[in-house]
Amino acid sequence: MREFKERPECYHLSRQVMGNHVPLDNLRLELTPTCFYLLPYHHLELAEFVSAHDSDTIALSFVNHKVRIAGRNLRALAVGFQERAVEWVMPVPKKYLEAWDGAQGLIQSIEFE
Repeated sequence: MREFKERPECYHLSRQVMGNHVPLDNLRLELTPTCFYLLPYHHLELAEFVSAHDSDTIALSFVNHKVRIAGRNLRALAVGFQERAVEWVMPVPKKYLEAWDGAQGLIQSIEFE
C-alpha cells in the first residue's frame, strides 16, 4: 500500500502574521466536491470537542444551523475554530479512508442541518 508522508487536505487554516493566525469571517464546509456551505463565524454560538478512544467529534452550533464533524485527531482543528483560523473543512473521500487511517486531523464525515 502507498505511504502518505503529508497530512491529507481535510482542512486549511488561515495564514499567519507574526506567529498568529489571521481571524476569518467565514467558514466553508465542503460536503462533496460539488456542494459547499459558507457560514459566518460571528454566528457561531457554541463549539464542543469530544475525544473518545478511536474517534473525535466536533459539534458546532450556529444561529440557524448545526454542524457535526467526526474523525480522528481533531483537537488541532477544534482549536482552529476557537481562533477563527479554519478556512475550510472537507471529509476524506471514502475510497482513501483506509490509506490515510493514521493521518493527523482526519475528517471522516461532516453533517449539516
